[in-house]
Amino acid sequence: MRRRRSRGRHSFKIPIISTAILLGQGLLAANVSGGDLGVGFDVFQSFYTGFSFRNRAFDPKSLAIGYAPWLAKRFLLPIARPRLPVRGLPISIS
Repeated sequence: MRRRRSRGRHSFKIPIISTAILLGQGLLAANVSGGDLGVGFDVFQSFYTGFSFRNRAFDPKSLAIGYAPWLAKRFLLPIARPRLPVRGLPISIS
């Protein structure tokens, strides 16, 4: 019977693709809002809820902007699994 060695605390790794998706959606919301912070938050949340509080309307196209990158990541990442040759960096592909 093998024993597992406790390695102490596991390191926190920054998920590159997930961070890129969120930053891209945030930049898109900021660009659409024209620099108004409140409108930018409304546009960003409408990507995930489909409802705009500013217009008081449901827009299913904004749901596609919010969820399409996550679905693509879910189905394409296992197929095209990139290998990072650098070990020890606090990053993760997912």
